[in-house]
Amino acid sequence: MEDLTCFVIIGFGKKPSHANGKLRILDLDETYSVLIKPVFESLGISCYRAIDKNLSGSIDKLMLQEIKNADIALVDISTLNANVMWELGVRHALKPHHTIMICEKEQMGSIPFDVGHFVIHQYAHSEEGIPYKEVERFRAHLTKIIDGVLNQTPRINDSPVFTFLQEELNNSLKMNAVSNIEASESNKMSFSELIESAEEAKNKKDFITALKLFSKSKEYALENMTLKDSLPYIISRQALCTYKSKNPNELEALVNAKIIMEELDPQQSQDTEVLGLTGAINKRLYELTDNISYLDAAINSYEKGFLLKQDYYNGINAAFMLYKKTELLKTQHKDWEDIKLKADYIRNNVLEIALKLELEPDFNEKQDAIWILLTIAEAYNYKANNEKMSTYENKAQDMAKAANDTFAMSSYQEQKQKIEAINVLQTR
Repeated sequence: MEDLTCFVIIGFGKKPSHANGKLRILDLDETYSVLIKPVFESLGISCYRAIDKNLSGSIDKLMLQEIKNADIALVDISTLNANVMWELGVRHALKPHHTIMICEKEQMGSIPFDVGHFVIHQYAHSEEGIPYKEVERFRAHLTKIIDGVLNQTPRINDSPVFTFLQEELNNSLKMNAVSNIEASESNKMSFSELIESAEEAKNKKDFITALKLFSKSKEYALENMTLKDSLPYIISRQALCTYKSKNPNELEALVNAKIIMEELDPQQSQDTEVLGLTGAINKRLYELTDNISYLDAAINSYEKGFLLKQDYYNGINAAFMLYKKTELLKTQHKDWEDIKLKADYIRNNVLEIALKLELEPDFNEKQDAIWILLTIAEAYNYKANNEKMSTYENKAQDMAKAANDTFAMSSYQEQKQKIEAINVLQTR
């Protein structure tokens, strides 16, 4: 790798970071000298910043050549420095491959949406410096990322420009999912066909393809006033597929999904889809981190979605999270009975609602019929009625097979295992 080069796009010296409502000063020279440069040196790759090449000052031809010609560009967006963001845009416009983005983890909550839905690698950096354990962890992580980037077969676009505008750029590199549906400007799939194809990919757990198709759907919606009402649905699906993809790992995928959802302002939203997905992301974050703030955030979102429109999905998940909180409070010897009663009340309401939906004449034609059946099965599970639970599981299974939908049943089975692990429910 001795002939390869890496141009590091990063601020110089100590720079202010505004994240989570507080101001911090981060030493970006330390980031470069401690976390970045040693990794590239160990791999035999020439690594440098603009300041190391005497390219500081105005952006001129020489700077642009460095941004374009470097085999790898590593971009630190931790402080959202304007020059860094501009240079990142230039790199994305000029090169389809080998751009790596990193960011200090507290800044992740406020990065721009157009950048946030691409992979960003996080590291810890406080005003006191970079912890020793973090140095070891991130160096190992960055080494793995560089090896992966250089050994991609086939190479994957990491530039949004080359990913989404390849036809306009007349680039020979093809986007593996979207290019199949864009043979020419006059032969595009319709908006409804794009959505249908994206849903099919999601149901088959091909989340990467689904994300590309939903991204193209979003472009359509933004360009056409009559389609803009579909944006909340599309953005929600992007967030769902992002966190379900577990790419590059489950925790980062969840954080990225949470960032995507911010475009929909979930705290103020009255959209049950938005509230349900926000609850789901916080639910999984709680399961991974045991941070009770995520538990409470999930309960708030699910309860709001249920109370607003008696939405069965939000309701059954509100009950689940309330049972989780009951278990937590009971182990801490705190008052828990009222929480348990609330969970039982919501569960019974949801069961009544879902059973009524099943009786509707057009039930089998409903797009969410499988989910209604699985909700009934889950409610009977909470009531320890195994016979009825199995009956509705089988109904849902038959419908899922007919629809070639593996996503719904796998999600249900994952949830069922979580229910079985709640100790407070084993005393039923």
